[in-house]
Amino acid sequence: MANRLENLALFPLSTRIYDCSYKRYTLHWLLNWTNKRFNGNSDLYRKLILKLNRVRLLHAHFGPTGYDLIELKEKLGVPLVTTFYGKDMSKIPQEKVWQENYKELFAKGDLFLVEGKKMKNGLIALGCPEDKIRIQHIAIDLNQFEFRKRVPNGNNKVIIFFCGRFIEKKGLVYVLMAIKKVINNFSNIELRIIGDGPLRPSIEKYINSNRLEFHVKLLGMQPHYIVAKEMGLADIFIHPSITAEDGETEGGAPTIILEAQASGLPVLSTYHADIPNVVLNGKSALLSPEKDYQSLADNLLTLLRNRHLWLEMGREGRNYVSEYHDVKKEVIKLEDLYFSMEI
Repeated sequence: MANRLENLALFPLSTRIYDCSYKRYTLHWLLNWTNKRFNGNSDLYRKLILKLNRVRLLHAHFGPTGYDLIELKEKLGVPLVTTFYGKDMSKIPQEKVWQENYKELFAKGDLFLVEGKKMKNGLIALGCPEDKIRIQHIAIDLNQFEFRKRVPNGNNKVIIFFCGRFIEKKGLVYVLMAIKKVINNFSNIELRIIGDGPLRPSIEKYINSNRLEFHVKLLGMQPHYIVAKEMGLADIFIHPSITAEDGETEGGAPTIILEAQASGLPVLSTYHADIPNVVLNGKSALLSPEKDYQSLADNLLTLLRNRHLWLEMGREGRNYVSEYHDVKKEVIKLEDLYFSMEI
């Protein structure tokens, strides 16, 4: 069940997907008109769907969704699994009402999944019993990302790639600050950026005011296959996540970092959230402190001056992701967790 359906072509599921945004269907609208409690977001509607499908377990994505499903879990008498991701751990719990809501969720929920050790410790700090927490690694389909050997080719332009929303926690401004420093030593580089968001005006202003137009290309929002294509063309991937002023973090780690490693890209990132747990620092990636654009620039210079490192770092990254983040392996682990709950 979902309140919004997008990118269905990327998820060719054989099971039926229920759209709970009741306004989409005339039947839902009619039922809502006759009984305001019977709409796509009501427990009554959800309960009917779950009963008809003989659902034996509820899996909520994001903490607030888990809290919303507590009553439904109790009515159906089934286990409730909740996966936390980022904002639901870092920003939302700043509100007192959600501190109380989470207490109830942690008491009544059966299992809580996080992406890594950092998130696990964060969830414990919020009051979740440690014995209810399991680490479920981010998983990607390796078949979507062709491994390419990064072999330096003379004095050809070096392509650096960034992909992410233009929001504070993604650290894009620090990428631009690092590029500004690096071009004093290496001018034959190009930063290609996929993404968009509320910070776009300030990003464009920084690029123009620092005369970086020749070195920085904004590609806008792009479909996933274009992201994969750009990764295949790039030499280095950069993504220096930070903790935003409002406290928002990645929570775990950006999936794009795993995809970059799967493609054979050496990675530049930060000691943020669970990023150190999804890369091999010094082997597949070089990490910097958050917001330290000088360190980021130094690490980029290291890769530009030592291009023989690219191939080995790419191999290390691909092997690491294949071992610990392959969707085929992680799905089996998740199913084992489901069955361990005696559903």
